[in-house]
Amino acid sequence: MHQGYHYHSTTGCTNSAPSTDGHAPLIGYAVDGYGIYAMKDAQGNEESLDECRGITDETRGYHYHAASPSENLFIGCLHGESVRAAGGPPPGNKPPPKH
Repeated sequence: MHQGYHYHSTTGCTNSAPSTDGHAPLIGYAVDGYGIYAMKDAQGNEESLDECRGITDETRGYHYHAASPSENLFIGCLHGESVRAAGGPPPGNKPPPKH
């Protein structure tokens, strides 16, 4: 299945504006809606991240930090959750009658 145009890594060559607090710049959003920020902050430091490469702070809430280009990925997994279970209609909906 074709996934469309996509990236496998970030190289730091973005035109993202730096944040005023020295945090890594926002470079995009994951499919679950959380922001993806560059790997390192303005001082060149990487934060201590969870298994999805995410962290929570008071300004941005939960967000991800991109991995290094050698890892061939942006984030490790998705932190967000579905509002409803996949695999069928929402509870209470009846399937159409069979003829």
